[in-house]
This record gives sequence, C-alpha cells and structure tokens, in this order.
Amino acid sequence: MKTVYVILSVFLCNIAIAQKQLPILKSNGKTIRIREGKEEIHEQHPIANAKPDIYVPKPFLKTQKITYISDIDSISFTVEKNRKYDFLIIQQAKDTIWTQINTNSDQFISYPDYKYTKTTTHKQDTIPFIIGEDSRIYLKGSINHSDTLSFLFDTGASGVVLSSPLINKKVKVKIDGSVLNVGTDGTERVPTSSKNTLHINGLTWENVPLLSIDFGESPIDAVLGWVAFQNKVLKINYESKKMIVYDSLPPISEDYRKVDFRLIDGIPYIKCKMIVNGTEYEEWFDFDSGSDGTLSISKEYFTTNNLSGRLKKLGESGSIGTTGINIVTDVLLLRRLKIADFELYNIQLSVPQKDPETPDRLGNIGNLILKRFTTIIDFRNNCMYLNPNNLIYSPMD
Repeated sequence: MKTVYVILSVFLCNIAIAQKQLPILKSNGKTIRIREGKEEIHEQHPIANAKPDIYVPKPFLKTQKITYISDIDSISFTVEKNRKYDFLIIQQAKDTIWTQINTNSDQFISYPDYKYTKTTTHKQDTIPFIIGEDSRIYLKGSINHSDTLSFLFDTGASGVVLSSPLINKKVKVKIDGSVLNVGTDGTERVPTSSKNTLHINGLTWENVPLLSIDFGESPIDAVLGWVAFQNKVLKINYESKKMIVYDSLPPISEDYRKVDFRLIDGIPYIKCKMIVNGTEYEEWFDFDSGSDGTLSISKEYFTTNNLSGRLKKLGESGSIGTTGINIVTDVLLLRRLKIADFELYNIQLSVPQKDPETPDRLGNIGNLILKRFTTIIDFRNNCMYLNPNNLIYSPMD
C-alpha cells in the first residue's frame, strides 16, 4: 500500500479548498484499519510520501463497502467499479493526508490462468513432497520437458521462478521480457519468459510465465507459487508428506480450527497474536512456506508498539535476499504465540536492525512453525483451516 505524510505548507494551501469539500477522517494514532465488506483485512501506516495514498481493494461484483477505522473515528464508502474516491485523514489535528480508494480494474492484482491438466480421472490430485533440512517443502518436476528439477513450494510467492544459471543449460527457456520484482530486501528488475510448460507428478500447466532469479548456492532449482492452485482447495499434510488438491472443500473434522485468512497484495496472510507480558499484539502474518524461519516483524512495527526492552535478545542473524542485500536481524525470544486457539511457546522472533526499502509492515510466519499443522487452504473462498500434527511441540530448530 502507498501511504502519505504531508507537512509542507505549500501543499496544505493547495488543498485548503478541497479540505472543505472532501470527507474527513480524524486520527490520533499511527495506524488505520481498513475493512472490505464485513471483513477487516489489515492495518495501514499513513506515513509516507505518496500523493495521494492509494488503496486498491480486492475485485468485487457490483458494489463493495470500504471502511477506514482510526483510533477515534471511522468513515465508510460504498464503492463501484472504475471509480476513484478521495478523502482526507487529519492526523493529530495538524497533518493532512490525501487518501484515495481506486477501483479501476487495471489496478487490481491479477494472475494468468494457472489451470492444469492431468493424466488421471481422480477427483483429487496428490503431490508427494520432501521436507528439506531447512524444514521447507520440495517437489520434483520439470520445465519445458527438462530433466528433473527441485521445486520449492512457496505460498509467499505469487508466480513461478527459475534459477537463472539453469537457463539454456539444464532448462530451455526463451527470455522475452522483464519485470520489477519486489523482494524482502528491495526491488530488482529481473528477466521473464512468457510461455512455458510445467510438469509435476502427472499434472501439466501450459503457457506458464516465469521469472528468472539467481538463487546462488541454494539447493532450489525453481519456485512454485500458490497461484498454481488458484481456484482450488489445497491440503498440506506434513505427516504423510503429501499435498492434496481438491476442486471443492472436503469434509473437515472438528479437530481443525478456522483461522482468519486474506490475500493481501497477492500473498496469503493469516492473523496471529503475539503475547508479551500479558499483552496481546494481533497482526496479519504472511503465510510463507518458502521461509525457513519462524516469525518476523518489521523494525517499524517493533518500534511503534514499544516492544524494545520487553523481549530477551538471543543473538543476531543475517540473510541475503534476491537483490543480494545482507539484512542483519536481532533474534528475540517470544514466549507465546497464538494461532486461532492454538498456542506455541518460546518462539524465535526476528526483527531487522534496519527495515529494507520495501518493508513488510505486517509480519511473516515461516515453515518452522507452519510444518506443525496440517493445513487446508480454500483459495476459492479465501478460507484456511489448521490442525496440529505430531510436530506441534517439537523443538523450534
């Protein structure tokens, strides 16, 4: 989301007249909650340099109700397609933030049609996987009829990625474009290929676009994002080491718990609660099976919520993202984490010493935690269900 923090008197003069005409939301806090329909999806931090701060809702059929909620006020709009709705946020009675809801269809996040064909007539499709030493999910498959490749299944990715050193050596690929890729450590323009064939365990995807990124010494040949199963229901079973794909939601036992689940900027998120000294901090966390970590939050969130000095520091760690920038993080001890009504204990919480250029102001939950649950994700209806497995209380390493 783009946000805006305006203090220039020149700009304030320019909008003085509009301020009398545009709707106004008052706020004394630093965050704004945004609700689409009846569902609250995330928090916005209205402090940036965009003019205006543009919010793009999810696609809808006819109309949608969008509500902004501050600590002291709220404002709602019943929006239609292909319209722009401007209003002002007056922060702490002095700073004016020009805000816009944009429902133009070309602003919506969209994906190619990732439908697959299969060689069987079974009602459900099964994909075996391996849990790597890094606790992540690895599949076997091929691209453009190549030899066998190792795919990382990454719910934190909204596409397919191929390791660039393999191009035209192990995998025949025609590079015909480029795109600005947004990673955890910043943005980088990377090569793309528009039409490729993907095979995984009897399933075939045609005309698949892919990105090319150098994974360095990583064991990953390619990344398979969640969009490969859009409009499907996906069950991830870490005990049987199988992913099962359904056309509709199967019967679910009472052992499962439904969790708040949303696609935010094209990535699946779930709502969790960090509990620090008896205080609950509820936040949306990127449901990231591509992460080999536990839990992370941004430095901004850590500072804004006054968590400094309240968590024991265990040490430091470093990681290098797709742009090659080294990110140094503080590793802290979080005593309790609550997901639905399940609780986990003694979690290593990572907080960057300095946020990257494109900070995730929400959180990230990695596969060291996710592997402790059998997960059913209904991408058709944006629902998720979790059931603890035999790893639930195994050591966090």
